[in-house]
Amino acid sequence: MERPIPDQAVRLAFDFLQDDDLAALQPELAEVRLAAGETLFRIGENSTLVYVLVAGRLAVRKMTGFADKMQVVALLDPGAPLGEGAVFAGQVHEATVAAVEDSRLVSFSGEKLDVLKDRYPELAWKIVNRLLYISHLRLRKGSERLARVL
Repeated sequence: MERPIPDQAVRLAFDFLQDDDLAALQPELAEVRLAAGETLFRIGENSTLVYVLVAGRLAVRKMTGFADKMQVVALLDPGAPLGEGAVFAGQVHEATVAAVEDSRLVSFSGEKLDVLKDRYPELAWKIVNRLLYISHLRLRKGSERLARVL
């Protein structure tokens, strides 16, 4: 499932970084490929890796509260980060994520982000800042949807 990262995949996933930042980040990354229908992670599993979707499409499913029923709550396109809870030790996934079509992602562990923080603090900040920004956008969109429903 994991293999070395081609430079182009890193460029697509981290288009907000400069070339020297990419060069420092690349050794810390792994590439993950999923066939359509394959699951990346499930609700309740330990969150150990942060992913960025490079190509393909992923479905995010959450429990509905009705027996064991799940609902797709998001479809992710290239550039989307996921599993960002791995930045914090001891987190578990709150959703199940599966490939809707053949997909390619890059991943890094929260531990590797700590290593980057010590070696390249500005690079680590750029990555965390990007994750925070995307989380902010998702929360805002979710709040807007909830306000329309209520």
